[in-house]
Formats: sequence, C-alpha cells, structure tokens
Amino acid sequence: MDEIICPQCGSGQIKLNGDTYYGKQNHKCNICGRQFVINPKNKVITDEEKYKIKKLLLERISLRGICRVMNVSLPWLLDFTVNLYGQTLDDIGIKTEQINEMDGVIFRTLETEADEMWSFVKSKEDKQRIWIAIDIKTKQVIAFHVGDRSENSAKELWKKIPGIYKKNSVFYTDDWDAYKSVIPKNQHVVADKGSGYTNIIERFNCTLRQRVSRLVLSALSFSKTIENHIGTIK
Repeated sequence: MDEIICPQCGSGQIKLNGDTYYGKQNHKCNICGRQFVINPKNKVITDEEKYKIKKLLLERISLRGICRVMNVSLPWLLDFTVNLYGQTLDDIGIKTEQINEMDGVIFRTLETEADEMWSFVKSKEDKQRIWIAIDIKTKQVIAFHVGDRSENSAKELWKKIPGIYKKNSVFYTDDWDAYKSVIPKNQHVVADKGSGYTNIIERFNCTLRQRVSRLVLSALSFSKTIENHIGTIK
C-alpha cells in the first residue's frame, strides 16, 4: 500500500480523522494539521445552484444549514461567500431624484433618523456598532458604518451621508454625545425614548436582527471576521 503523504507539507505522519460531509475517509497531518481526502473529486456547482445559494444567504439561515440544504461543503461555501462579499459595491443605491432643489428651496422636507445597534465579531469582547441613517419618508437607508461607538465612527457615518441630506435634513437621534459632535446643532433633534421620533430606525434595527442570523443575540451564527460581518450587512 502506497504511503499517504500530506499535500501541504509532504509529511508521512498522517492519521485517520473521521469522515467528510460526503462520507469519504478524512485524513489529518500530525505536522501541519492539514486535513484532506485521498483522490478527491471536486463537485461542480451549477449557476442555478449558486443563484439559490445567494438567495439563501439573504435569509436567516446558518452557513451549515445552507450546506445541508444545497449539499455543498463548508469550505466551498466560505470561499463563495468571501468572494461574493468582496464583489459587493459600497454604493447602497441611494435615490435622491425625488428631492427637488430650486433657488435654495427644498420641495420635500428631509427628515432622517440615525441610530447604532450592538453586534460583535468572533467574540463578545470585540463589539462592533452598526451605525445607520434612514430617510423617514422613503424608509431608505442612506448610509451605514460598522465600527466602535466613538466620535470617530460617528464622523465616518456622517462622511457617507449624501450631501443634500447633510445640507438640508433634520436628524433625529438619541442622546449619545457622538452625534452632537458631528451633526450641526440647528439640524439635530435629540429624541427621548417614547417620543416616536426614532420609531422607524428602531423598527428597522429589529427587522435587521430578524433577517440577518449573524445579528441575532445569543446565537452561534456570528461573524468570524469583520470583512464578512460588513459584507453580510451590505
């Protein structure tokens, strides 16, 4: 019987390591830790299957759940999602053509709600706040930023808000000091809980948690990297 060699480091110190998802014998190298099978056969994932996987990624279902439904391996799915997130545009499709400005007059009152929601990456010690600004009338997200809860993150969110909103909109937020440092005082309204002025953004945050499994509190489907966290939200 031919000696089994690790395809990564060339070591012959190999041990059996259970079965793969497809039922083949799995091996593990004692030197570098690489896991592999003998004579692997790559499964061809069709474009139709990839389209279905993209749709499933938009639902509240774990990656392992997608693997079970679509009969694909977790390593393949991880590579697929990383590439998919990498191709996602930063432009979130803000439409401002419904806003008419003539001689300095805005014919539609611009009102924006802003808030930040708690999340984490890899461990709960690595807290990542998702800052979101939303148009009250259209309920369109006009900007978002993922970072800490500092003034710097508030500034990053402000940079991403379209100029016509920064110039003309009224912004409703909670009493967090970071907002006061970036939003002009004459455009900023601090809304107390129960006032109703942040109902839309708070409801949207709830919807986001329901639709994105990585944001569900006390769940195991959390993001392992900040890049995947941002990609999933985008």
